[in-house]
Amino acid sequence: MSSTEVLEGGVAGSGAGAGSGAGAGLGRRLEAATSVLAALVAELEPGCLSGADAKGLYGAFVFAERLCVAGKTLLAPRIDASGIWRDDGHRNAASLLASVEGISPGQARSTLELGHHLDALPDTEEAIRAGRLSRPKATEVVGAALLDPESEAQLLDGAEDQPLHQVKERCQRARAASVRNDPISATKRIYAARSFTSWSDTEGAFCYQGRDTADRGAQILNHISFVAKGLRRQRKADKAGADTAGCDTAGCDEPERALRADAFFAIVNRAGTRAGTRKGTGSSPGVPGGSTVDPDIDPDLYLDDVDPDVDPDSVDGSEIDGSGEDALPDSFSLIDRPPPCSVMVRVDLDALLRGETRPGELCELDGQGPIPPLMARDMANDSFLRFIFHRSEDIRAISHFGRTINKSLRTALVHRDRTCVVPECGVSFGLEIDHILPMAEGGPTTIDNLALLCHHHHFLKTFEGWILTKVDHRDPHHPTWRFEPLPPFGQEPDLGADRPRGGIPSG
Repeated sequence: MSSTEVLEGGVAGSGAGAGSGAGAGLGRRLEAATSVLAALVAELEPGCLSGADAKGLYGAFVFAERLCVAGKTLLAPRIDASGIWRDDGHRNAASLLASVEGISPGQARSTLELGHHLDALPDTEEAIRAGRLSRPKATEVVGAALLDPESEAQLLDGAEDQPLHQVKERCQRARAASVRNDPISATKRIYAARSFTSWSDTEGAFCYQGRDTADRGAQILNHISFVAKGLRRQRKADKAGADTAGCDTAGCDEPERALRADAFFAIVNRAGTRAGTRKGTGSSPGVPGGSTVDPDIDPDLYLDDVDPDVDPDSVDGSEIDGSGEDALPDSFSLIDRPPPCSVMVRVDLDALLRGETRPGELCELDGQGPIPPLMARDMANDSFLRFIFHRSEDIRAISHFGRTINKSLRTALVHRDRTCVVPECGVSFGLEIDHILPMAEGGPTTIDNLALLCHHHHFLKTFEGWILTKVDHRDPHHPTWRFEPLPPFGQEPDLGADRPRGGIPSG
């Protein structure tokens, strides 16, 4: 069988010529076009061509490939909406597309998402249909134009001829400008689309990538850096001891990227086995299979170790009940945990106090770009922050805020709240300390102004305007809480002059 017959059979077998009406007509035309292309490829003898001819043909095949990508991108949303993937026994449209094309579900999902977005970007759709954009360029332009549709024409101008890295830079600037215009909406979009995906490469290596908000990214990087530095010190000490003993020290001088990989594994492995684990035991009976911590890594490097010698009675008895017997291990880890992150924030003081930026003002997390002032204020709950105050982009002052909450206060808070204080929540893992009245508004770091929240409810309070209220003050050891969304305009409670309602800035 010739290559032409093979491709013709593949096209027909994939359903290109199936159907009736307009679909059947398009299918027959596509089969004819692919037959011609198959014949050209079968006759191609690169060794007989000049360099100029090879270059010209290469460009022609690139154009044909762009048209094929355009066709797939336009068809994918229709396949999704039709539900044919369900009839074929697939979980979703991406699974069907991956099966038809022989690619990963993640790649198919990317095609599907790109196709869904084209309805909102007609000029970009036209450029893709005309074969003027490669797939990577189209992805960059769509991602930036969705945030700022008015920039679509400007982003497309010259994108066909510019190198990919220049198109990426232009799109990054457009995205950054959009984030500055509406940082809270951008944060909500990023949080809603947060992800962690993994796959195996051709060598069988475990690969992964993810996406999350800037504040959580700062915490992740800070934790990895903290543990990586500890690993470096530990291995230098091990090497010194091995040299003294005349042992082989090959492999001790590892690159930073390898240490960070070990640090990431150490943190994740410890977090997955820490419930019911005492410091240094290296095992967790509560985990199926008896998962263990890497025995070659010093337990003191982990960030969430529980100190078994913490004495709850050492804290002022007026703040806690002192028993400590039913405190949950996950919430107990807050007592000895170091601050979540230590970062530099560039911000206009007025914007920080107001809770939002205005034209000409900035609020940026160093090395990660713009963040909402509300995020900067929230990170100050329990972190070491270096604020570089600006005014019209001129540095006015540098302040180091050591706002980490001391061990006694953490102990009191854990023994009082135990879990997320939102009624009916009860989550005890990954808790975060919240200032009920933010520090930027004068809220004190005292037990009466602190509460434990899970990340979901903390996010709602900070960015969605939900209000946390203590409704029963009679028993300081077991307060009653209310958590509710922002009331309709005009029905707000009296929270005091110029005070924001929940996470919504005043002014």
